[in-house]
Amino acid sequence: MGSKERDILGAIRTQLQAVDATGTYTFDLSGEDRVLIGATMLPDRIPAAYIYATATQTAITPGRTVLRNYDRTLIVQIEAWVNATTSSPGEDHLRALDMQDDIFKAVESDRTLGGNVDDVMLSGQTYDGEALQRPGLGLAVIVCQCSYRDVGGSGS
Repeated sequence: MGSKERDILGAIRTQLQAVDATGTYTFDLSGEDRVLIGATMLPDRIPAAYIYATATQTAITPGRTVLRNYDRTLIVQIEAWVNATTSSPGEDHLRALDMQDDIFKAVESDRTLGGNVDDVMLSGQTYDGEALQRPGLGLAVIVCQCSYRDVGGSGS
């Protein structure tokens, strides 16, 4: 049996794999090798998204947190790489914004991540690949704060 955090990362991966370049989505992340957990930051495939758990925070709020439970926040970072399709200035940055939008839509399509969390909050930042010594590429970095309740202790 794996951790709750493992289940959350798996749920995010599943939702990102629903990005299939149809409907409101611009990109296709539906292949098995397009959305990876904990893989290298430099893309082997384009477009691609890489998912990392960066921190887990615990809180106990008097009057709100039930005995033996903990309110937790898992901070997940999603790094998504895209390529520019034209040589127009800013194209890689604009495509990174499109990828960020796809990821927001996919994750927010079920803010409970399949019942694994109470809610998610997203924030993002995009980068021009030239600034990262990756000309012709764009990068969207999304931070996903996943709030959930967990039971503490070894007998849980």
